[in-house]
Amino acid sequence: MSDSPSPTDSSPPSDSPSPLDRVRTEPRPHAVALVAAVGVGVALAFVHWVGLIAAGALASVVAPTVRRGVGYALAAGVVALAAFAVALGPAAAAVPGMRPVVYVAVGAGLALPLFGSLARAVVT
Repeated sequence: MSDSPSPTDSSPPSDSPSPLDRVRTEPRPHAVALVAAVGVGVALAFVHWVGLIAAGALASVVAPTVRRGVGYALAAGVVALAAFAVALGPAAAAVPGMRPVVYVAVGAGLALPLFGSLARAVVT
């Protein structure tokens, strides 16, 4: 048997990479997808804490490797924490005095996106 397509096949052979492969390998689509993923994830995090997991998952899925996906998820957590600090406005000056709450907020802001980055290991 031959591996070549038969004349009755209606679909031509596909040599083009999938959209996800393009996003992971080409610089411009990668940058656009990463900014969009972090933006959507941080917006979701302002609505509910599960958005932090979504931010990590979305940021890591566009990463070319699992290791970079973990880094992107951490970066998404840092962006979410920075956006939260900016949203606090003048009240941010009182935050260092609230130690137990700050520990939970920073821990969740970094750990939940890391948990979401497990999506990159699943989506290959």
